[in-house]
Amino acid sequence: MTSLILLDLPPSSFCAIDLASFTTAPRFHGIKNIPPGIHFCYFSPTSDPIDPSSTESRITDLDNPTLDSSSLHFRTGFFFTASPSVPYIIKKWCSKTEALLSESDIPSIEIENIKKNLQEIYRGHLSPYEKLQVPEEKLFVWNSLVSTTLSKSQPTLTRILGPDWSCESTRETKWEKEELDEAIRSKTEITGSRKMFGPEKPLDTESDSSKERESLDYTQINLKRTWPLDAVGRERTVWARDRSWVLTDIFRKLSPKYGERQSEGSLATADSTAESLSGNLPSSGDTEDGQAAMLAELSISFVLTVFLANYSSAVQFKHILEISLTAGEAIKSHTKFFVKLVGLIEDMLKAARLVVGEKAESDDEDDEEAVGIPVEDTVLEEFVSGGDAWLIKLLRGFNRELKDIDEVKDGKELDKLKEGFEKLERFCRRVGWYLDDQYVRKGMVDLPPEEGGGRIEVELEDMEGEDERGEFAPVIVEL
Repeated sequence: MTSLILLDLPPSSFCAIDLASFTTAPRFHGIKNIPPGIHFCYFSPTSDPIDPSSTESRITDLDNPTLDSSSLHFRTGFFFTASPSVPYIIKKWCSKTEALLSESDIPSIEIENIKKNLQEIYRGHLSPYEKLQVPEEKLFVWNSLVSTTLSKSQPTLTRILGPDWSCESTRETKWEKEELDEAIRSKTEITGSRKMFGPEKPLDTESDSSKERESLDYTQINLKRTWPLDAVGRERTVWARDRSWVLTDIFRKLSPKYGERQSEGSLATADSTAESLSGNLPSSGDTEDGQAAMLAELSISFVLTVFLANYSSAVQFKHILEISLTAGEAIKSHTKFFVKLVGLIEDMLKAARLVVGEKAESDDEDDEEAVGIPVEDTVLEEFVSGGDAWLIKLLRGFNRELKDIDEVKDGKELDKLKEGFEKLERFCRRVGWYLDDQYVRKGMVDLPPEEGGGRIEVELEDMEGEDERGEFAPVIVEL
């Protein structure tokens, strides 16, 4: 078991580890009895955690310094590995720089004092990990969601977050930072004024490189071009509608061994959608490392989105799901990837419910009448999609693609995929999500007496695009 020691965290701060959150007491110095695996600790040095339903500003008004500083809700978090070989991990919060310090950045005198008083700190100042994980389902969901996925993909954590595996709510990706710098530079050149943020500073190569390392190094996904550069005609149309090519292309880029095998000429290819297409998709066995890295990146972006409200991670989370759930042809050649993806999506929805205090699910998975808090009311929908239509539409489209597939190279994996999606469907039905096409789009609803009673006609406008109604309806134009 590993102990996590957090120094100088202000009392009554919001703190959390994995799916459990709490408010710190004055005697709180960390968490003990952390089981082996990858964990995520995050905190905000204020007493009031983020309320997803709140519309008030989460940033202190600089023009009115009399406002309570607790209106700040920026969070800092970090991943870490717990193992029997690591008895304790020491972190320190620096209030002056508002930065989290690792053990190597803490003065050696403080480290020595901590080591001398380890027994006292362990007995009276550390909260037991197991008492925080209530209900117990939190631990199982976390292990399935992150710990298992990232245990073999730790290089992905280092690539995205850097060697310390830490992140803040305001951290952006490399290309977002470059776009912002370019916009500021263009504005400065046009107006002839100084830069918008602070005075002019001399260029410092060393500091610039350190800032680059602070950016999130996600895989850049361009949804505006999902076909090969040399694609024309039908090939471009096929890969614009089916994003299998761009998905497998990312697998290639994230697989270090793919280039080596390609140079040796030992790569196998899978059949493409149309026999006339020149670019075939790579087989699943050649890009296993890339598939694992993509799933790890999805898990990381989900955690940073829901727990830290990191905008760049929310964008990446949506992009990964959009290209994955609209890659119908890749299901045939990369079935194992989609088996893991469907299971990961179910774990994400379960985690989102547990984060907001949802009660544990019923053990009877076939109980379709069990109703809980709608997932769209949780932080997942608050920060990711702004409504349930986005994710439901993707899952419905994936369901249609899955039903149309009869033959694949690995029939057993296809059976696993269909079973996994059926399990996801049962879970979604509990919260009012129906992933098949058998749902009512228009009908009459009886209002309760407290709302005046009577009946009104309601219609789902979010799905107009599926049956070409409303603004999506075809229009005949006379020339």
